Amino acid sequence: MKSYELQPTYENLLNTYLNDTIARDMDVFRFVEILNSIDDSCSVALDGGWGSGKTFFVKQSKMVLDAHNDFIVWDDDTDRIKIKDMWTQRHKNQPAELQTQVSVYYDSWENDNDEDPILSLVYSILQSVESDYSFKKGADCLKIAANILEFFSGKKWTQLIDSLKSEDPLQALKKEKGIQKMIKEFLDSLLLEKGNRLIIFIDELDRCKPSYAVRLLERIKHYFSNDRITYVFSVNINELQHTIKQYYGSDFNASKYLDRFFDLRISLPPADLKRYYQSLNFYGSYYKYDIVCDAVIKAYHFELREIAKYLHLTKIAAYEPTHESRKYDFSFSEGRGLQYGLMYVVPIMIGLQICDSRRYSDFINGREYTPLLEVSCCLGEVFFEELLCRTESFKENDEGKTVVTLDSKLKELYNALFVGNYNNGTYEVCVGRYSFGRSTKETLIRTASLLSKYANTNIE
Repeated sequence: MKSYELQPTYENLLNTYLNDTIARDMDVFRFVEILNSIDDSCSVALDGGWGSGKTFFVKQSKMVLDAHNDFIVWDDDTDRIKIKDMWTQRHKNQPAELQTQVSVYYDSWENDNDEDPILSLVYSILQSVESDYSFKKGADCLKIAANILEFFSGKKWTQLIDSLKSEDPLQALKKEKGIQKMIKEFLDSLLLEKGNRLIIFIDELDRCKPSYAVRLLERIKHYFSNDRITYVFSVNINELQHTIKQYYGSDFNASKYLDRFFDLRISLPPADLKRYYQSLNFYGSYYKYDIVCDAVIKAYHFELREIAKYLHLTKIAAYEPTHESRKYDFSFSEGRGLQYGLMYVVPIMIGLQICDSRRYSDFINGREYTPLLEVSCCLGEVFFEELLCRTESFKENDEGKTVVTLDSKLKELYNALFVGNYNNGTYEVCVGRYSFGRSTKETLIRTASLLSKYANTNIE
């Protein structure tokens, strides 16, 4: 069974960019142009929900910047040419006019066990410039970096730097200098002949321990303020505010606090769902099961990661009985009721498992029917006409028929599936053209849990 999530590997970043899989290339281009226009110390917050594709976005932005920096060492210059050509094609055959910028990616969550964020930040910068840029051995930035690391940790970093260089760069340490001046020298030597500016992409800050997140922000503000640096924090602002409040207290004004650090806030635009669906081999417009899946995604405002996970699970759970029903016998009344449950209720159950496990528990235990109503708002009454008896109608002017509401029919359906007691001589309950019995609920729960006979882990 393949992983459902598209990892931000170099190959995936490149292919997604070249194929514009989620129609975000132009957003990347515009963001790079914003970064290119900055000529002073600046801190940018790129705001987006968890799973919205922020890491992909900033890594693709870095990839575009790197392609336009001639000091970058590429294993194969073909990729660089493809990246630059894509820019040219999208800009009416006008090549990019970007200043040369040194870019670094830093995963703060991956490093939040470090004793001081400056240690891992400086180390990440060293790793990046050593692997990507053509620096000469014994570059001043490495020597100065060793001093900075020693200042914040109280430890000698000879072995760490030696792992990056074959020669010892710690012979001439200048401890008498102030640390702020030392950091400025480090950054200046880093940019010397390698670029006009340094862009540091800081990712996953909102996932860090509160103490680490606050320390990283304040260390950068205090020590790393520099006219030639742009910081890009890809964060979920709401979650980061919660993190700040965990550190300073629930009454602390986290929004005002963050305003001290972020000069510019940019919201990550939504992806093109249609294009994203296509990349996942999902089209959502013909089979009822797929239509309901699409409605669940919209009703619960799933982000890209949640969409990929959700569609993966729904395909495993009940793809065959909802797309190839000839393989199964749904001809008898309760069987058709089960088929309706598979097509309509199971996608909602799987969606609840992802977004709110408490509501899922309430839903299957007969305590809350509202998820049916929430998803129905994205489907329309026509989808539920088979729940009507012959004497019922949703329309006011349907002569000779009793007008009923969709709400009332969904409650009937819910009661038949999750509330009704089938131990007192009642063997089935009819709702419109469908019948539901004691086994229907159990089968739906097993199906949503991927443990029914319908489950197929080989579905692509």
